[in-house]
Amino acid sequence: MKDRNELLKRKINGYLKKEQFFKNDEHKKQEKPFIAKSRKNFTVAKLLFKISEEEDMRRILNLASGFEMDDWAIIVSYYSMYTSSLSALANLGFKSKSHAATIAVLEYNFAKDKKLETKDIHKLVKACALSEQLITKLIQTKTKRETAQYDATSSITREMAKSSLDDADEFITKIEEMLS
Repeated sequence: MKDRNELLKRKINGYLKKEQFFKNDEHKKQEKPFIAKSRKNFTVAKLLFKISEEEDMRRILNLASGFEMDDWAIIVSYYSMYTSSLSALANLGFKSKSHAATIAVLEYNFAKDKKLETKDIHKLVKACALSEQLITKLIQTKTKRETAQYDATSSITREMAKSSLDDADEFITKIEEMLS
């Protein structure tokens, strides 16, 4: 774990030098707006999934029978996770302009196995911090999002969309617990 933390620390310093990542206590004001946006995005992802799943919804919206948006359910699920990650970073006074930087900072500062400072113990007690498994789910959903968004012949399935929704809900809930 020490080697992983050192690697993350080097990556984070690189993101700071490239100005893809910033530290300023003013960013703390964005914590609540980001988590609210995250929940809104998650609601949109659930709606997209529901439209893909239910013929009655498609009919009401005057969409073709069989019209599906599983790819967009995955894309929006990922962005709901990402936005909740920005909320966690804002809590620490950080702002990120890079998905990779966000994930590195999130893992470095919140991963369960990280040695916590005394001031961070309350976060561990409230939420058991983020597990490596949740960080992995974020990365996997990001990969699914990239496939869904950039591959015109992707093999996106309803199961992939459903797992993205489930992972997003779990991830956002954990961030909310950490920040409360």
